Amino acid sequence: MKNFKILLIALLAVVSVSSCMKNDDATPGIDYEKERARIDSTLRAQKPILAEYAQENFENPVYNDSLQMWYEIITPATDESFEYTLSGYSFVPVSATVKYKGELLNGTVFDEATTGTVMTIGRSQWVQAFERAFWPAKVTISGVDYYPGLTPKGLKKGQKIRFVAPSPWCYDNKSREKIPADSPLVFTIEVTDIKSTL
Repeated sequence: MKNFKILLIALLAVVSVSSCMKNDDATPGIDYEKERARIDSTLRAQKPILAEYAQENFENPVYNDSLQMWYEIITPATDESFEYTLSGYSFVPVSATVKYKGELLNGTVFDEATTGTVMTIGRSQWVQAFERAFWPAKVTISGVDYYPGLTPKGLKKGQKIRFVAPSPWCYDNKSREKIPADSPLVFTIEVTDIKSTL
């Protein structure tokens, strides 16, 4: 439940910020209960769709229950030495050089970088699913377990993964140029380098 609240607050923050960027009007009040019910309903509806996609398209699918995302590790890390660092209740942003591809479930590519692209992860510049793919799946803060990320140790140098995420952790019910509203998305990420921004 705590993890869902963290995800919901992060999602609402992203939606609020992006709404403010597009419109000078004050952001109207948000009914958190209705928003939570809407997101819960979307997650329930998309859960079997994502499971079917992962079973049909991934060689070794793994389910992350806290994020309701499926993933597979295509290539293991070549360097395990990088460690993610916490600052309070969040990770210190990292600078990652990556090759990536974003697709709809039907295989339509909406974004791709075939050469190393440097990204800062941890400043809410990318969709939530993409950022959470980098973080370790479990951290303990002041004796309480949190489940912020996708894979056990987080993404490391040389690692290549593919995952499918429900729409609330992507663009939710907003459409983008090539992405219809309420679209689950598939990402493939290859990390060629990673370091802390500190």
